[in-house]
Amino acid sequence: MDILDRRRVYIVPTRPGFALFGVIGLILIGATNYDNALAYILSFLLLGLMFSAMLRTWRNLKGIALHAEDAAPVHAGIPARFDLLLHDPVGLARYAFSFRRLLPRSPRFWWWRPRTEGFGQCETLAAGAATATLSVPTVHRGWLVLGRVEVSSQFPLGVFRTWGYFKPSARCLVYPVAAGKLPLPGVTATAVDEAGSAGPGVDDFAGLRAYVAGDSLRSVHWKACARSDDLVVKQLQGGGHGDLWLRWVDTVALAGVEARISQLTRWVLEADRAGTPFGLQLPALELPPATGPAHRARCLRALALLPT
Repeated sequence: MDILDRRRVYIVPTRPGFALFGVIGLILIGATNYDNALAYILSFLLLGLMFSAMLRTWRNLKGIALHAEDAAPVHAGIPARFDLLLHDPVGLARYAFSFRRLLPRSPRFWWWRPRTEGFGQCETLAAGAATATLSVPTVHRGWLVLGRVEVSSQFPLGVFRTWGYFKPSARCLVYPVAAGKLPLPGVTATAVDEAGSAGPGVDDFAGLRAYVAGDSLRSVHWKACARSDDLVVKQLQGGGHGDLWLRWVDTVALAGVEARISQLTRWVLEADRAGTPFGLQLPALELPPATGPAHRARCLRALALLPT
């Protein structure tokens, strides 16, 4: 874990802090003009409170450690959720942390606050450990590296803001967007609508399987569902067309590499929902026909990392 030592913790007054400093200055001016002892006492008490809050805010962040886990793969446009583990070797109770991801190529002048994206919060760091989730927006397919993470806090009074930076090695694989209007190769829209899927066949009953989001309601076995609390669908065989191949050349009518990748991504998801064994043929890679979540993940990974 990367530990935030005292030299890497920065602190400045917030806008309410600057306003409070201004009020204290006005009170001191009034106390000087009118030689008012109570005004002197009030201004010194407020000033002492400010310095005490500054030290408490700085100590709230000093000495913590952070570790980030790799995020689960998501499709482009869906935020990636990184799990952050905060640890305090001393075991002190700490409060009110915020997390943001720094955008790359931000200016690094001391007076310029870098641009950030994503947001996460941790209310309490008790018993020496706590977890938080940092949600980062995704735009492009491929690997999304978390990069530098800004950890900040304004505890306890909100008149000072302290922050520091971590650079964990966590990353997230971003799948392509599933888009396109072309039907599955060798499957007509009518056949898909009548059968409820482009599965292995539409003639003979082959068994039951758990319902997956996207399955047609026509394929649900309602009698079996009435005997249990789970939705199940019918698997049919016979009359099928064998293994389904999703080929790069079948998308040649689409303009642009990204449009072709999005279409193949949609085909992969449709074939997986239907339970059809399918293979994927790309310019430099061929995955043999198979089914299941592991095969779907392999295909989506290949599409996500396909060179432009």
